[in-house]
Amino acid sequence: MTLTALDQRLRAWNTQRQENLEIARTLPEALDLLILVMQAGLDFQVALAHFIDSAPRNALWKELSVLQTEIRTGVSRLEALRHMVRRVQEPSLQETGRTLIQGLELGSSLTPNLKMQAKALRQKRAFDAEKRAAVAPLKLMFPLLVFIFPTLFVILFTPIYIQMRTGSW
Repeated sequence: MTLTALDQRLRAWNTQRQENLEIARTLPEALDLLILVMQAGLDFQVALAHFIDSAPRNALWKELSVLQTEIRTGVSRLEALRHMVRRVQEPSLQETGRTLIQGLELGSSLTPNLKMQAKALRQKRAFDAEKRAAVAPLKLMFPLLVFIFPTLFVILFTPIYIQMRTGSW
């Protein structure tokens, strides 16, 4: 494998990782908008079209645009959702897609399912933030031990050392 091929694979991996993070970050708000439109009495496809019209252009918008395009070109909603689940590598969007598929197959209302999904995603995001906050003190130990404490000791003990050397102690 050449260096350019490795560089291209690394760039593609990094791009996909950034897109997955963006999808995970924006998905709960997108679900809230879909829920709001669906509670007003409109269909999932209309809610999806409203989201695509009003949402900022990001990775989630791109994936949902592909979903809407597939549905509009004649692919059934179930198949379009299955394609999205296979295409996207972000677990939260895959789980949401599976929830929608199950709701459509069972003929149940999608709104309660989407509400529970949005709540679960928010709880997961809060848990992940707590986990990152718990790791922060450990990550601070190295800079403290290597840079801060030695400097602090020099500042504190240099005057004492100087006084001891000069005999004015």
